[in-house]
Amino acid sequence: MTEVKKLGDAKNANFPVDDRNAVYHLGVAKGELSPLILTVGDSERANKLKNELLEEVEQERAHRGFVIHTGKYKGFRVSIVSIGMGTPMMDFLVREGRYVVDGPMAIIRYGTCGSIKDVEVGSLAVAESSILIRRNPDFWHADNNKDHNKCKPYDISKPVEGDKELVNLLKNEFESSFKDRKTVVGINASADSFYSSQGRIDPEFDDNNEQLIDTIIEKYDNKVNTLEMETFQLYHLATRSKQPIKAASATIILANRVTQAFLDNNTKVKLEIEGGRACLEALTKIKLN
Repeated sequence: MTEVKKLGDAKNANFPVDDRNAVYHLGVAKGELSPLILTVGDSERANKLKNELLEEVEQERAHRGFVIHTGKYKGFRVSIVSIGMGTPMMDFLVREGRYVVDGPMAIIRYGTCGSIKDVEVGSLAVAESSILIRRNPDFWHADNNKDHNKCKPYDISKPVEGDKELVNLLKNEFESSFKDRKTVVGINASADSFYSSQGRIDPEFDDNNEQLIDTIIEKYDNKVNTLEMETFQLYHLATRSKQPIKAASATIILANRVTQAFLDNNTKVKLEIEGGRACLEALTKIKLN
């Protein structure tokens, strides 16, 4: 793997790039990232997908926590990118990816999630749309004194849709690839943290989130299937890009928040590869122009 040196002399504090116009966080320049992107959180997962699914690899880069494998899948040039976790990391990928790719793009996220419905772990989920859950620090401010009538401890956004064509392709690929497993389709919720904003109870902190999951279920009429931390930012930025970005997201249901069940590692690894293959199939069938 090519380890990219940290940028030294950046030209522009507003949008930092180096002398060859490589972006500050991804470490790639124009032409070094495919417009067809499969993004995952875990760098080990990205490496497995590269080893199992890419026929040839033209370039591998690692920089500031991002790992990028660019190569061919069934003759199509694709990039598999691991970004870590959370909305800021997705923000880096979409914005800096947009800078270095000319023309239309398609991005599929494939990750893991928890289910707030009683869906068996090891099932798959495809997000037609996504909402954002944000912790509101003003709730705990001395001026507010945890008064729910003044403000709420968590803000829940309106939904943003993924690209209908790409979401439908992804849904069809998952349903045909996993005939022995359930694929749930609906609303995803992306949170700004793993613990408090996903309703996990931590006795060491005052999070005021005991009713958060019930509030999400009630607000969206029990149509929210999953909780994770990235999809909303992908969908939101894709709809706000001035050049076309088609976006879709799928996840392995790793945790059942109703029964507290958690998926075993061997099954997770198998689903990572087969689901990654389904994502690449959808990516290579989308018409960008």
